[in-house]
Amino acid sequence: MKSVFQSALLSMIFVSNLTVGSRGTEVTTLQQFLVDNGYLVMPAGVSYGYFGYLTQKALARWQEFNGISPAVGYFGPISQSAFVKQTKSSITPPISAPVSLDVLPSVETDTLTAPGMRVNRVMLFRAFPFEARPGDMIELDGSGFSKTLNKIYFNDGNELTATSTDGIVMKVFVPIMLGEGEYQLSVSNVLGSSDPDIKILLKVTNNPQPAPTIENASLTGDTVTLTGNGFTSSNNLFTTLGDSSGSISSSGNMLTFRLSDLSRYSQTKKFTQGKYQASLWIYVQNEHGINKDPYKLDMVI
Repeated sequence: MKSVFQSALLSMIFVSNLTVGSRGTEVTTLQQFLVDNGYLVMPAGVSYGYFGYLTQKALARWQEFNGISPAVGYFGPISQSAFVKQTKSSITPPISAPVSLDVLPSVETDTLTAPGMRVNRVMLFRAFPFEARPGDMIELDGSGFSKTLNKIYFNDGNELTATSTDGIVMKVFVPIMLGEGEYQLSVSNVLGSSDPDIKILLKVTNNPQPAPTIENASLTGDTVTLTGNGFTSSNNLFTTLGDSSGSISSSGNMLTFRLSDLSRYSQTKKFTQGKYQASLWIYVQNEHGINKDPYKLDMVI
């Protein structure tokens, strides 16, 4: 049973479970802990505060080392309790108020950021959809976007301007003069530019195809059946139980895979022995993109 002190710490630090796609101060706190303890190395230019696949893998290593099962990189109540036991002597609650401007360089004061993101860093995480026509609207996800002026570039050219109301999302139109092909996107404002080594691509085509969408998932034995749209003859899976061992073919609206084919399923199953309630978060990626939001399938493993 958690002590009153541990419960109070958890309530201050973590108000939700964390998984791929989570953002905010809770993610920053977890990442800083993983970095300090040698489980995570943040790539140069990558902001804290976004729970991606590197964080998931680092968290899984920490869970495995500390005997937490399943060690799949999902930060739920069991992992949160273990976190508090390891850090209760030194941890302080995350700061939710904006960082005081007197500790920042001289920057535009209306440049916003998501909670936990670095206010003085421009980051670009994704363009959705992946395929679009010239003139179509796309959505850019990131951090450090300005609410007054951002410059967006397609292959370092074809500049256009846009604004953001929340610092993490911008909606822009694909320049009408762009020819068909793949373009690397970048964003700049008074804070600087997004990292060119993090390649965010957009495919401009006169015949765009939709990215996969998952409408429903069912589990029979260890076989998962996904129904939706946009599946092709070559799909890859990214889940909280690991990635698919190879591409998976589909007729277009149905995709089937076995849990045992996921890279971390067997390792996890050894610890859980069919007694653990878990959520399987699923992404499907193919040549037309990746589903915008993960699909959650509750299961016992």
